[in-house]
Order: sequence, then structure tokens, then C-alpha cells
Amino acid sequence: MDILENNFEIQNLLFEEIQKNISSQYLLVDVVSDILETGRDSAYRRIRGEKQLSIKETYMLCKHFHISFDTLMGNKALHSFDCLYHPINLSVPDEYNRYMHALLKNIQQVKNASKPSIHLSASDIPIFHLITQKELTFFKLYTWTQSVYDYNNTLDNFMKGVDTPDLTRLYDQISSNYELIPSAEIWTENTIMSTLNLIHYYVEIGSFSSRDLPLLLCEQVLLILDKLQKWTERGEKGKHSTPFKFYISEMELENTYILMKRSGINNCVVKLFTINSLNISDKEFCRETENWLTKLSERSAMLCGNMEKERFKYFNTQRQKVRILMDKIHDLF
Repeated sequence: MDILENNFEIQNLLFEEIQKNISSQYLLVDVVSDILETGRDSAYRRIRGEKQLSIKETYMLCKHFHISFDTLMGNKALHSFDCLYHPINLSVPDEYNRYMHALLKNIQQVKNASKPSIHLSASDIPIFHLITQKELTFFKLYTWTQSVYDYNNTLDNFMKGVDTPDLTRLYDQISSNYELIPSAEIWTENTIMSTLNLIHYYVEIGSFSSRDLPLLLCEQVLLILDKLQKWTERGEKGKHSTPFKFYISEMELENTYILMKRSGINNCVVKLFTINSLNISDKEFCRETENWLTKLSERSAMLCGNMEKERFKYFNTQRQKVRILMDKIHDLF
């Protein structure tokens, strides 16, 4: 049985377990559709095994029904593993700092190993780029805190509360360590759009006292694109000429996966809920993630090297999206 067949068998077993947990007055397709926030047709395709559940969708279903892989271990098709998850309540600043310290330790271990590498897919601006722009990072943290913890304070007060020298040092250390690790990134035409859409939404609901801050956030997205284009042109990143590959996928990415490899030990970071993540070191999971990222890279366009026309077109299109938003911000104030 190949990996894909095995995954669908696991998926079928999961839906069988969910069926046991719901009342007979409810249809499985309606329950799955509600939890995954998708249409009935899309839910049907997953239940019939025509479309594979993403890791995030599997997590959502298991969490909702309190199903662990351990409870299903009598089935040999299933594979159980542990992962690390750090709940983050940003009203308690120390929690976020501990989370960032753990990320720094992880990436330092990768950097210091023999033959290190990072391979990631980017459904949103990856954290290694985001944290180079402090205000943009704080804005993303603010929107997440509002949506999860019903945070009532203003954006200005929130930023003052999280802006500490310790956190700034952590951001600098994480980004500088990332620049020393050979890496490959897979983006899409819409990778920056979730960030731009957030800025636009918070402008429209009056969260900004003036246009200065949202325009600054847009400028910081442009700075990320400028740096990324320079890395892509050179096929190297940072001041140390670290190997760098940049791909554009025509397929929309359902999530961000970061595979870190070091001295025969791999771990995968799976983005959850805007800023949080699962950290998974299971060998089989990491192997399947690596296979998927490799295949996705092969089906994507690499913009490094002599791909000057394609590279210019991509980054110019992304900048136009930012400038369109900047024009809207000027009109709204």
C-alpha cells in the first residue's frame, strides 16, 4: 500500500469513528461541513475518499470529537504520534516569549547541525520574514488576540504592551539564524493576501486612528518583498551567501508547513491559528511531509537563476497588490 492509499484508509477510519460519536438525527456530511466550514459537496468528497483531509482538517475533527489516534491503535492502518503545542494567550506576555524562545532554540539546533536545511510551503508570509518587520508582526498578533480572546484594548495599547527589548532580540536572533540555514520556500500568487486583507478589514472597521500605521504596515510588506526578490535573484540569502531557492506554486496551499532537517533528525512545524503551531518530530510524518514538499517543488516554478522575466512579473504583481491597498487606505481617511 502506498502513502496516498494508506492516508485515505486512515481518513475512512476517522470518519467511521466520527459516525459513532454523532446522534442519529444528524447527517455525517452536515456535521463535517459545519466543523470544517466548507460546503456539503466538499465534505462529501472527503467522506467518500475523493479528496484527502489536510493535516489541519484532521486536527479540527479529532479535537472536536475528542478522538486521539491512540484510541484507534487497534487498527494497524493508523499511526499515532505525539506533538508539541504551546497555547498562547497574549494577555500574558511571558507565554508568547516562551513560545518564541522555543522557536529560537529549535532553529539554532538546526543551524548548528551538519547539513542543515529548511523547506517550507507558505500559505501566509512565513514567520522568518514577518518578524523582520516589528509593527507588522505586532499587528498580526493583535488581530489573532482579538479573534481568539476577545481582546478589547486598542491596537496602540496592545503594541506598547508587547514591544519589549527581549522580544526584539528574539526576533533578530531567529531571523539571523534563518539566514544561515540553506532553505527552499514555496509561495503562491496569494501568499501575501491574507495579511493585506487583514489590514484592509481593520482599516474599514476603524481600528486605526490615522492612515499612518496601516500605510506603514503596507510599506513593511513591500520591504519583505524587496528582500525576498534580492535573495531570489542571487539564489542566496543574507550576508553569508547561504543557498536559497524560491518557488511559485499554481496550486493554492491549504497551510504552512516548515520542515527542518538536521543531522538525520527532522521535525515539522505546522502553522495553526495565524501565529501558533504544532511541532512534530515523528519520522513517518516528517518523511511524508518531505515527500509532499519535494513533489510540490517539482510542480512549481523556481524563480532563481536566469528566470528574470518570471521573477520580475511575480514580484511586480505582488507590489501592485500592496499599492492598490495603499490607494484604498488614502481614500478611506
